[in-house]
Amino acid sequence: MPDVPAKKPHLLTRIVKTAAKTLVASLAVIFLLLYFLQNKLLFYPSRGLGLPPKLQVPAVERVEFNSLDDTRLVSWWLPPKPGRPTVLFFQGNAGNIEDRSDRLLDCQERGWGLLLLGYRGYGESAGSPDEDGINRDARAALEWLRKRTDVEQKKLVYYGESLGCAFATELAVAEPPACLVLEAPFKSLRAIASVHYWWLPTSLLVRGKLDNLGNAPKLKCPLFVAHGTRDEVVPFEHGKAVFDAAPQPKTFYELKSRHNDISEFGGKEYRAAVASFIEGAVK
Repeated sequence: MPDVPAKKPHLLTRIVKTAAKTLVASLAVIFLLLYFLQNKLLFYPSRGLGLPPKLQVPAVERVEFNSLDDTRLVSWWLPPKPGRPTVLFFQGNAGNIEDRSDRLLDCQERGWGLLLLGYRGYGESAGSPDEDGINRDARAALEWLRKRTDVEQKKLVYYGESLGCAFATELAVAEPPACLVLEAPFKSLRAIASVHYWWLPTSLLVRGKLDNLGNAPKLKCPLFVAHGTRDEVVPFEHGKAVFDAAPQPKTFYELKSRHNDISEFGGKEYRAAVASFIEGAVK
């Protein structure tokens, strides 16, 4: 019986199969990049650091200390007036502490101390940023403050913005402060990743925790949460969920701001509300 030549696949079938293979390969590459380059997608540090703004804030100092793994950290320090609170500030994921110099002005006006913590890999701090490393930096910053005789330990305040909320909250669970202030907190790293990468299996790919929602019920200090209803980075409902999960006493401050303009949008009224909360908590 003569051989019958095999029929060649229809052109459309070949195109569909090729496209499917290309799509699978592309997704595999994206999955691998997201899994192994998460720190690059999460942290956007600015290297280099200018001089502290001594003209506007004469008492501010450039300070250096080591993290728990001996990574050298460079931060800015404003000593408190006698008997006044001290704020340990955790910045968001972009820029460095130089971009937060306005916080120095606010604290100077009220006589508060302020440590603008320079995360590893940010500004002039050594190393590269990652979740575990910055949590070590937070512990080291607290230890540095505890060694200072001009800091009243019962009047320590943790203050986080955006990504920094997770590090402030993590530290607050382990070492409760007088109070905790959070601006635009997200539920968790996986939850916020699912917002921005909704088309990927983020529950499988995201390795970090940064779990504000999980830590909120464990808090043992007064909590102040501020969030903008027009936030384009962290949905408003994330901040509200974190707030709802925390025990009393707590205060929620709603603004019509976007993600990066909470303090600017809220103006003096917002800053006065934060100050009133902190002053009440440290008493």
